[in-house]
Amino acid sequence: MAQPAPVLSLENHQSLRERIVARLRQAIIAGDLPPKTRLMEPELARRLGVSRTPLREAIRHLEAEGLLTTVSRVGTFVTEVSPRDVDDTYAIRGVLEGLAARQAAENPDPAKAEQLRAILAELARKTSDYRLYHEAAGRFHEVIFLFSGNQRLQAMYQSLTHQVARFRTLSLAMPQRPTVSYREHRRIAEAILRGRGAEAERLMRAHIEGARAVLRLRITPAEEKPRRGSGPRSSSTSRRRG
Repeated sequence: MAQPAPVLSLENHQSLRERIVARLRQAIIAGDLPPKTRLMEPELARRLGVSRTPLREAIRHLEAEGLLTTVSRVGTFVTEVSPRDVDDTYAIRGVLEGLAARQAAENPDPAKAEQLRAILAELARKTSDYRLYHEAAGRFHEVIFLFSGNQRLQAMYQSLTHQVARFRTLSLAMPQRPTVSYREHRRIAEAILRGRGAEAERLMRAHIEGARAVLRLRITPAEEKPRRGSGPRSSSTSRRRG
C-alpha cells in the first residue's frame, strides 16, 4: 500500500531544520495552526516525513521567535495572541513604520516610485482574498522600509517580522478589512510619492492603529467587549465579578 505524501512539503535546497522551521512558521502565520494548537511530535514528524530530532530543533527555534510555547510536562502549543502582545507590538510598529514612511517620502526615486505603484496595483486586485492580499501587504510595508534608506530601522523591523505577519493574517481575515486596508495603503503611497513626509508618517501611524484596533476586537473574548447601550455595571454584577 502506497504511503501518503507528507502534508507539509519541504524544499531540498535548505537544511532540514531550516525547512521544518519555514513550513511550521508559515502554517502558524497563515492560521493553519491556530493559537493554542498543541503540536503532537510523533504525528507532526510523520506528516513532515522527518525524524523527531530535527523537528525538536525547529520547535526550539520557533520558541525563540515567540511563535511556539512549551509548557513543562504538558506539551508544545502555538502561542496564544494576547492583548498585551498586540498593544506592545503595534506601539513599536507605529513608531518604526511611521518613521520609515516619512523617510521614504524624503528620499524620492523614480524607479522606487514605479515599484510602489506596482505593489499598490497588486493590492487593488487582491482585496477579495485576504490570504493573497496578506502577501502583497507585507511587501508594501517592506518596500517602504527599503525606500527609507535607513538600514538600522530595517534591522529593528526585522526582529518583529514574523509576529507582524501572524497578526496581519488575523486582522485581514476580518470582514471588509482588506478593502479598508487598501484605501489606507493608497493614501500612504500617495503621500510618499508626493514627498509629503509628515503626512506619510501620520497616515502610516493611523493605519497601524486601525489594524491594532481590529485585531484587538477579534481576540478579545465576547464577555469582555462593551455592549451597545449598556450603562455602568450594577453593584451586584460588580460583586459577582469581584
